[in-house]
Amino acid sequence: MPELSFNADPVPATPIGDMKGWRLHIQCERCRRHSVLPLDYMAKQHGPRTRLIDVMLRLRCDSFRGAGKCRGRPRLVTLVKVAIYGKSARKLRQITVVDASNPWPRPPLAPRPW
Repeated sequence: MPELSFNADPVPATPIGDMKGWRLHIQCERCRRHSVLPLDYMAKQHGPRTRLIDVMLRLRCDSFRGAGKCRGRPRLVTLVKVAIYGKSARKLRQITVVDASNPWPRPPLAPRPW
């Protein structure tokens, strides 16, 4: 399985099996829970040919909120390339994929009726 080259940024159509050492940092929009999902683990669960966009469209929060589960969508999703040295980990690269708190592009301003 070919792995991404060192300086190549992953795109939404990238299979998660090709993204060794990458993790998804996710923050829920409803309960603000932060969770980390290693893409190596996700590739074992969903198959190595599953695309990154398919994984992101299925993401829902699994924490408990009141009587049931939260089931909120991600507010912030960040792809992080991690290098692990013994018991420590270091972030090599960080790419923000979804940021619902600051939507981009912003809609243009409406003209003023003067």
